[in-house]
Amino acid sequence: MQDWTGVKPNSGHYAILELQKMGRLAFLISQNVDNLHLKSGIRPEILAELHGNLTKVRCVSCEFKMDRVEGEEKCPLCGGRLVSTVVNFGDSLPAKDLQESYKHSQKCDLFIVVGSSLVVYPAADMPAVALEAGARLVIINQGKTPFDENAHLRFTEKIGDVLLPAIERLKKLLQFTG
Repeated sequence: MQDWTGVKPNSGHYAILELQKMGRLAFLISQNVDNLHLKSGIRPEILAELHGNLTKVRCVSCEFKMDRVEGEEKCPLCGGRLVSTVVNFGDSLPAKDLQESYKHSQKCDLFIVVGSSLVVYPAADMPAVALEAGARLVIINQGKTPFDENAHLRFTEKIGDVLLPAIERLKKLLQFTG
């Protein structure tokens, strides 16, 4: 088991944060459990952590989520048992996060895939949902994905090499038109 406590967000995480600051990030769907999106400053209310978060626990009775506290075993709201939010093989994904992910995929105009092979379901369904609703699809991933032929833009370079310059260009365009 890897120790994630000292891991820090990278330039890709901060590029996504820039989109949030610019008001251009409606929702972020993540399969990562490393807490780096929240560490970078992404607002929890626009983040779906489909596979959970190593630093969070949830109550099995009322679904309340909170930061993991050593020795804390009971929910402060209802007294129910606290368990890790990390989804193990065979476990159900968090219903609210999954529902929100589908909802936002259906109503987005641009769906950007960053660093995903798009082979783990149901998260791999989200680009198809967005495309079906008329969204544009951008994929930034070094390996192949099943959606490569459907992408409007496809990048195989490193995330930071694509996302950071794209966001800087977007900032300039918005200043020019705004």
